[in-house]
Amino acid sequence: MQQKASIHSDPWLRRCMKLGIPLAILCVLSLWLGQTMGSPALGWIFVLTLPPVLLLGLTYNLRYLLLWQRARQSDSG
Repeated sequence: MQQKASIHSDPWLRRCMKLGIPLAILCVLSLWLGQTMGSPALGWIFVLTLPPVLLLGLTYNLRYLLLWQRARQSDSG
């Protein structure tokens, strides 16, 4: 349990979450509303926010796995 708490307290993971979650919500809402309302402007918002959302998600996952691996190695030896 201590290992999980130390991983989630990492400042870079927190930054990725605080920036990535609202951006992902904006991205999905712009896609959904753009299709519902037929608005090309909302489609462009989706296109412009998708790459940063994917990059932040990938960064978060890689950082989490790196920290998990380090914690596991320090516990075993």
